Amino acid sequence: MTDPYPLLNRLKLRHLRLILELETTHNLHRAAERMNLSQPSVSKLLQEVEHALHVPLFERSSQGVFPTPFGTLAARHARLMLNDLARMQRDMDGMRTGTFGSVRLGAIVASLPELVSPVLAQISDTTSGISVSLSVDTSDALLLALEDGRIDFMVGRMLGAPRPMALSSVELAQEPLCVVAGCRSPIVDHGQLSLRDVASERWILQTAPSPMRRAVEAAFTIAMLPFPSHPVEASSMFATIDLLQHSKMLAVIPCSVSRHYENTGILRRLSVPVPEFLGAYSLIAAEDRPLTPAASFVRDALLEHVIGKADRPVQTCL
Repeated sequence: MTDPYPLLNRLKLRHLRLILELETTHNLHRAAERMNLSQPSVSKLLQEVEHALHVPLFERSSQGVFPTPFGTLAARHARLMLNDLARMQRDMDGMRTGTFGSVRLGAIVASLPELVSPVLAQISDTTSGISVSLSVDTSDALLLALEDGRIDFMVGRMLGAPRPMALSSVELAQEPLCVVAGCRSPIVDHGQLSLRDVASERWILQTAPSPMRRAVEAAFTIAMLPFPSHPVEASSMFATIDLLQHSKMLAVIPCSVSRHYENTGILRRLSVPVPEFLGAYSLIAAEDRPLTPAASFVRDALLEHVIGKADRPVQTCL
């Protein structure tokens, strides 16, 4: 009978750890220090893993040790396997100590005010056995984290590009966008405005290639307007809000986020129509990686919250 796992007899966990350390440090000496091994031992481990896989994983040069295409692929799989082992250890510890487990959730910022934050608050109030680690980022960054096994599932967008991993998704809610300014900006006192009226202002934009950045680019293209020159680019929504408070710049942010900061007197929404290019965000998980009971509980709570909101009046944006 053919062995379905031929690498099990040739690879050790230390081999996987070495691949990740070399990909990170590009240096045999630093990798040896981080693994608490001698440099000759690390060199021997590298020879063993390359012999086991029958391909060169790293190229040695005077500048350091750098992954080949085989090495990059091996590092991605090594990260997945070690993250899965770490998750197993966390779940075992949870069972041993009487807790129910941990969940690593990724979410885009637009989903926080009206979905993720209230659901996590409810779980915290009613369920003492689940620990949630929340990572807030753009959809493209969260998809990479999902593929690497750094998060269990995410609330975000699939995006259009093909992914190396099969993903499942359930649509949750739309994410309309709006143009905002700090409350001290003189433009907030203007009446009805168009994108053409504000196109020449200084802008704070999300970094490319995020979905929100592409939506803003599409809005300017459809309006046949030049894209803002020399914008301030910020991947952090907190940084965007902070910049708006200290400048006369404009930004495009999710309406759900705008509502929160309007209520606190920090921002004002401008009456600039923004076409809905962004579409809905979804609950996304890896098809071949079953969720733990704790992660399934959080996922179901998010879905139930969305279903419950469907029976209420929908809040609209300008």
